[in-house]
Amino acid sequence: MKLPELIKRCLLRCLGAVVWCSVFAGFVWAVGAIYYFRYVPIAIGIPLAVTYTLSVAIAFFRIPQKRMWLQKVSASIVVIYIITLTQQPSHDRSWEADNKIMPLVEILEDRVSISGFRNNVYRSSTDFDVSYSDLEFDVSQLKQVWFVVQRFTALEGLSHNFLTFSYDSGTTTRYFSVSVEIRRELGEQFDPVKGLYRQYELIYVIADEQDEIGSRTVFRPEDRVYMYPVQASPIQVQQLFRDIAERVNHLAASPEFYHSLLNNCTNNIVFHTYKLTPEPINWLDFRIVIPGYADRFAFSKQLIDTNTKSFPDLQQQCRIDEIARAAGITTDFSTDIRKITRSE
Repeated sequence: MKLPELIKRCLLRCLGAVVWCSVFAGFVWAVGAIYYFRYVPIAIGIPLAVTYTLSVAIAFFRIPQKRMWLQKVSASIVVIYIITLTQQPSHDRSWEADNKIMPLVEILEDRVSISGFRNNVYRSSTDFDVSYSDLEFDVSQLKQVWFVVQRFTALEGLSHNFLTFSYDSGTTTRYFSVSVEIRRELGEQFDPVKGLYRQYELIYVIADEQDEIGSRTVFRPEDRVYMYPVQASPIQVQQLFRDIAERVNHLAASPEFYHSLLNNCTNNIVFHTYKLTPEPINWLDFRIVIPGYADRFAFSKQLIDTNTKSFPDLQQQCRIDEIARAAGITTDFSTDIRKITRSE
């Protein structure tokens, strides 16, 4: 066999493998889309998903030409995808109390006014008083930002990531967090698989650190939480916040669905921070797509501490959950959790 013909056959086999893998992945997604379809009760969604699976399997053995089977399955996936588009995001649902209010940020010249600023008071992870207020400061008072990573399972790839800011009020330094989350309906809990199927709306929570960080450390003894100082000048921090403010207001006007891979806590943060990196970002980098590796990505891009020689050393230096649990949620909470970091 001549070399050009051999190369051609290899390429065709590779292309065929890609097609089969793509159709299989699409099929698996389609089964989940049927199961999770918002307008179909779960008691009906299960038999529908099973019926679709069995139909595809039976067709595989009955259709002799596998190319035709691939075409039919591909067509069914497209039809199911189009049907899922009938599910539209909305602000008009029965929300949990701590997700009921969408924040709004008004910036007039240098003055910032945030409505819907959350400051819940926690007694446990499930027992808390929901509280909202307004927050005002000058953009020019913003000085620093930290990247917070909460690992809530033993799986390294799963985490919740968010940002927390400081501003100088003149007499003291104050702090607040910005967290991209699912907007939970009554009784709803986060499921990363369910998050692939247009089930959760997206919300930017703006809250004080006692609320956003305290609830994720003090009352979650199994979670590991890290707070990394971001390498950014005050001017860059201020521009970062302005960019976030635009996104917050856009979401308040035009709701969006959360997506576990494409519109999650991490890639929204990367969208805001990409201007801080010295070189372009590859949005398909697995460390962005899989949130648990985002701190490694930030370290490699010099977004967080570049003076530490190794990432494990930096990670250990910036772990805050243990000291937070030891200190408790007090008025000095923000000061306490920074005692072991390189941020001050």
